[in-house]
Amino acid sequence: MKFQFSKLFFFSLLLSMAVLPSCVDTEFEEPPVTGTELEVTGNTSIADLKNLYIPGRLTVIETDVIVQGIVVGNDVQGNFFRSLIIQDSTAGIEVLINLTDAFNLFPLGREVAIDCKGLVLGEFNGIVQLGGYIIQEGGGEELGDIIDYNSRIYRGMLVGEPEPAVRTINSLGVNDISTLVQLQDVEFASFELGLTYADAFGRSTLNRTLQDCDGNEIVVRTSGFADFAIDTLPDGNGTLTAIFNVFGNTKQLFLRSADLDVDMTGTRCNAGTGEEELMTIRELRDVFADGGSEGPEDRKIRGVVISDNQSGNFDGRVAVVQDGTAGITIFFQGDHGFSLGEEIEVVVSGQELSLYNDLLQLDFINNDLATSNGMGDPVEPRVTTIGEVLDNAEAWESTLVLINGASISGSATFAGATTVNDGSGSMTMFTRNSATFASSALPAEPVDMTAIVSQFNDHQLVIRNLEDVGGETGTGGDPEQISLAELRTLFEGGATAVPANRFINAVVISDVDAGNTTGRNMVVQDETGGIVIRFADNHSFALGEEVEINVGGVELSEFEGLLQVNNVDNADAISMGNGTMPEPRDATIQEILDNSEAWESTLVRVMDVAYTEGGTFAGAKTLDDGTATIASFTRNQATFSGSNVPDGTFTLTAMVSDFNAPQLTLRNLNDIQQ
Repeated sequence: MKFQFSKLFFFSLLLSMAVLPSCVDTEFEEPPVTGTELEVTGNTSIADLKNLYIPGRLTVIETDVIVQGIVVGNDVQGNFFRSLIIQDSTAGIEVLINLTDAFNLFPLGREVAIDCKGLVLGEFNGIVQLGGYIIQEGGGEELGDIIDYNSRIYRGMLVGEPEPAVRTINSLGVNDISTLVQLQDVEFASFELGLTYADAFGRSTLNRTLQDCDGNEIVVRTSGFADFAIDTLPDGNGTLTAIFNVFGNTKQLFLRSADLDVDMTGTRCNAGTGEEELMTIRELRDVFADGGSEGPEDRKIRGVVISDNQSGNFDGRVAVVQDGTAGITIFFQGDHGFSLGEEIEVVVSGQELSLYNDLLQLDFINNDLATSNGMGDPVEPRVTTIGEVLDNAEAWESTLVLINGASISGSATFAGATTVNDGSGSMTMFTRNSATFASSALPAEPVDMTAIVSQFNDHQLVIRNLEDVGGETGTGGDPEQISLAELRTLFEGGATAVPANRFINAVVISDVDAGNTTGRNMVVQDETGGIVIRFADNHSFALGEEVEINVGGVELSEFEGLLQVNNVDNADAISMGNGTMPEPRDATIQEILDNSEAWESTLVRVMDVAYTEGGTFAGAKTLDDGTATIASFTRNQATFSGSNVPDGTFTLTAMVSDFNAPQLTLRNLNDIQQ
């Protein structure tokens, strides 16, 4: 909480000053706004302090160690929680402190000294941290905050922040961890533009991709509680100043304040000059055939998109483009939004030409290099035979062909590899499991088939949608029910989307009215299992309601370890009235931990369980039933977050959840029975 003084305070102060006798000296000494000199000075550098840490174990500092540094990171805008980042000329370190709104006492640029004797050094995924004590947690040890910070951390003058070290994405290394760095000539990836730094409504921490003009990338990680979480990412190029950290092998940047740390108003790199000369796709392919590995300077291509980014049979970053001379596959850095039939121009100057499993492509193209001219003239497929395709596959690669009287065999559905034969020869046709038509039945009779000539070590055909084989796009017969256990098995098998024409029927076990589940999320359970449904917008389905949801072609993905059917259109879910609530599974905490994946998003009931600490429900708490412990998390927005947890043991009904580790989630206070 930022310090504020009421109007009443100032009025009282002025009144008291007004009645002072005239003989009193009215020339007051103003308090020093820059602080006071440190009472102690450092005797150890931060680098030497970090070297005291013994890898793999929490290390108690047993000698008289005092470090001195400058605050370069704090919670001024909420992106750091109960931690300070201080650095000196040798290194930086994260200091865990049991204090919120610490920026009031420890603003950026304040010099501090820390008496470290008796404090503890630990490590979190590659980051050495300074904490106050050792917590015994779940049979292991964890690093606790510094509680006695008033007597441990000495506050000195406001000397100003050190100049950030100018680095490149590739040059950031171990010595830069927990220090202030600056990257120049960088920009957020084009596929991130229009998004916010984090999910301020769901309070979710998110990663955004920052890149330089060579395509090197690094994560910018922002808490959903940060003041700037809701701000839209800048769409220009410039500098970014941040605290550098790691998470294992992943490099990460943490902003202190978007206003303070981000200056990106310049022209984005890789956007082209606008003066590029048009070349044909055949000329571009000839460059590679003649030994070239990148597009010629000051050149662009123009063609019509012949792939379908809506059907799921192409990676979202792939567009196949054809002009009157040839075709080529383009692999963008991020998902593109170009539709089938759209005419686009792509700057190819200096862009990589390479083979991917023998398929020629423009590789890792910045999305900014492609612009749309609107819908183009339809591309007429070349009427041919499979025999002719095989004879001309290199020249016809990434173009449309039409094969009359083609029989498709080898499987019951389109998914995976099948064989196409027209009497002149046979070729493989491949369909991704994530295609909306993957589970549709193959046509029983020969069809006139339109396809893209492609290659994956061997030549193959790829259709865009069911219209290419005389069917209807996105259809495949009557919708078929799929169980929640089958959905989970699909994801475990590598599927990233639900097959087409599938629906689920289940009962809502989350309570949207109690607020402990974000408004877009709904947890449902049937007799086989459970899963999280994440809608495009807030929903109003109540606890105990039976729902039927069309999930065909919808994304299957994990969020922090929790499997969900993601971005479901709200209109695809309908209520079937009150359902029969699933009976919770009686289990111990140890059994829940042992079966957390299988039981995820289902109800369990735990007997004789207790909270290990008091206070309110809000935030993370620990539950213990004598067999093991598990986290229970309550959102601040929950209607019961401010209520006190019960004393003693009780019977708990909860949903099995996951946030990088198994946890239990209450629906409402009726889940606790004493």
